[in-house]
Amino acid sequence: MTETILPESKQCAYCHQFKPLSEFRRRTGKRSKGVSRRGACRECRKIREAGAAVAPVVRVKAIAAPPERQTSPESAKRGTPLPPSGAAGTGAARPAAQVRQPSLPERAKEGRTSSGTKGKGRQRSTEPGRIIPQQRGPKPDPQDASALIPSAKGMILMRGHSDKGRRWHQEIDLELAVTLVREHAAVVVNRRTIRRIYSNKDFRAYILTRDNYTCYFCGLYGDTIDHLLPRAKGGHTTPDNCVCACNLCNQTKADQYVEEFMGR
Repeated sequence: MTETILPESKQCAYCHQFKPLSEFRRRTGKRSKGVSRRGACRECRKIREAGAAVAPVVRVKAIAAPPERQTSPESAKRGTPLPPSGAAGTGAARPAAQVRQPSLPERAKEGRTSSGTKGKGRQRSTEPGRIIPQQRGPKPDPQDASALIPSAKGMILMRGHSDKGRRWHQEIDLELAVTLVREHAAVVVNRRTIRRIYSNKDFRAYILTRDNYTCYFCGLYGDTIDHLLPRAKGGHTTPDNCVCACNLCNQTKADQYVEEFMGR
């Protein structure tokens, strides 16, 4: 049987020198093996940590050296060493204190500050890593129907809840939405949305309690709800258009106007 010989040294990704495995940190994770090591050796790691705490962040674009330098005859006579080309195994690189590669969070911060804005409507401050919230207009008054702005189809979104608490929503035209808000049946959530205040069961209990179970027309006991402006003639189920009525008055009035019914 052949014995597997583990590599005893590893090349550093920064100084490009072969050093023992004990100089590198172990990799963690499910896919990492027992001999997996990280790319930076102990010395380069200390230099990077010290540079991050003391040295300011230097942009690589501003100080990047040209790709290749031609050696002049004078420098060859004096024996001046050539700068490292960056390939593995060609010698030691420049000290990390002079040129430090910015980390991913620092690159993200530089991208924010240099671009100024990222996306539509999002503004960022000059300080790195600090986000200014998007400037929006003041929230409309819940009773201000003039703040509603219809969609491209001329519709307003109306939402509410059923008697069992289940939420629902539907689209209505702007005129109906304005009427519901002005007659205190709905409130403005935002410029394109209103919310019904009462469910069917809650609305019935509210009208009967408000009128103290007294018929609006005859003054007797009433337990039904009648529309002052009939629904057949454009009335809506709102607190301003509904009153408590007895069963007889409700059936007798039918779809008549209040003046016609009371003037008989």
